[in-house]
Parts: sequence; C-alpha cells; structure tokens
Amino acid sequence: MTQRTIILIVAVWALTILGLLGLASVNQIKPFDPSMLLAQAASDPQFDQAFTKALTHAGVAPGTLVHMVSNGDCYCDQLTESHRQELSRELAGEGYQLKQLSLAEHPALKRYVDHYPALAVVDNAGQLRYLGPYAIGYGCFTGTNLVSRIKQAATSADYYGASINSDVKGCFCAV
Repeated sequence: MTQRTIILIVAVWALTILGLLGLASVNQIKPFDPSMLLAQAASDPQFDQAFTKALTHAGVAPGTLVHMVSNGDCYCDQLTESHRQELSRELAGEGYQLKQLSLAEHPALKRYVDHYPALAVVDNAGQLRYLGPYAIGYGCFTGTNLVSRIKQAATSADYYGASINSDVKGCFCAV
C-alpha cells in the first residue's frame, strides 16, 4: 500500500467518524418546551405563585434547588450531573438544598414542564427564582452552561419575578 492510499483511507475514516458524531449530536438537540406549555403558562402574572404552590404540594420547602426528572432513563440527565453538583456546592452557603422530583409522579408540575432534566429554584422566602434547564446546546456539556446565570437569579437581593428559560434547545427527554 502506498502512503497516498493510507492517507486517503485515514481521511475517509476520520470524515466518517466526524459525520457520525455530528449526526448523533444533531439528533440530541431538542427544544426544552416544544409544546409551549411553559411559555404559555409563564405569561400568566400569577404563574410564579401557581408553580411554587405545585412545588409545595410536592413537598418542596423554601431554599430548594429542585432537580426535575422522570421515571424513564434519560442520557441527558446524566450530562447535567456536573452542573447539579456545581450549583448545589455554590448555593449551599446561601441555604439551598438539592431535592429531586419525578415529573411523572407529580402531574401538577407536568402541566408546565414536559421535558427534563429541568431545574426550579425556590429561594428562602418561597419565591420562584428560576425555572428551566441547567445548560443548552449540543449534549448540554459542550453548549452554554447556565450555572452562573442560575446562581445570580437565586442570590439576587432584588426580586422581579422568576427567570423562565423555555425557548432553548439542548439535550432533553420527554416525560
């Protein structure tokens, strides 16, 4: 085999691998709120209170980072593990604790959030500060990490209502 043939074989192999990786990542990119449930609900001025009431009925106390999943196995949920740990570690000093809720077990929450992994942040006063994903983009680990934005929303001294992040794409699974 000549050196030119080997280079050609390696180039074809590399392009094939890159193409398959690109195809796989494109298939993972999905809207967080494809049916616009959350976007429509969030347009109601009473949404923050209604959602925190549903969280309270699900056993969520003030000062909680609510990690929402489903009963199914979702690869995307595994990708958010580092974001969960980072956020939990950074907000522990502010009195926040992490709690996991299954959307499948709480239909009142499923009315608003039908894709996961999702995060809701309820501050120490019981106000909803953030609702949406941990990260956006390809695989939720190469895209935009939202941890600093979430931390800012959770710790801001001023409260003007929750930051609802519904019009994004990333690695999400349906409930």
